Amino acid sequence: QMNGQGEHTAPLRVAIQHVVREEGGAKEGEEWIFLSSKDANLMNMDETRAVFEKHRPTHVIHLAAMVGGLFKNMKYNLDFWRNNIYMNDNVLQASNEVGAVKVVSCLSTCIFPDKTTYPIDETMVKKYIYICSVGLHVAVCKQWLTSLLFQDSRWSTS
Repeated sequence: QMNGQGEHTAPLRVAIQHVVREEGGAKEGEEWIFLSSKDANLMNMDETRAVFEKHRPTHVIHLAAMVGGLFKNMKYNLDFWRNNIYMNDNVLQASNEVGAVKVVSCLSTCIFPDKTTYPIDETMVKKYIYICSVGLHVAVCKQWLTSLLFQDSRWSTS
């Protein structure tokens, strides 16, 4: 299993590591490999391919995303969009190339709609795609990736 992500998902990675290593969460014969952004720049296909070739995962937990909060999202709007697209596409392509049988891609995002009710939950994300351009890059990229996975029988959830 391979998990590559940036710092924002470190608590989730740490939790998964704890379950696998401390609570017996791994099945016999499984090898879990935990990576971080220090291991590969997932926005770069050559680096992504190299780390996937090195470890040849059968299953991938994909938590990576470029995130940065409201002001960074506003200032670097296009960069967030493109970099998240690159990461998702590169992870999916490299997973396919090494023959991974399952990819789990987790959504992690922040959204900043002008008008909403609180608390905001996951059922409201699609609603804000049309009225809020700040902070949705990660959500939209992950939804795009999920869409592709469901359309391709190699990545079906059944």
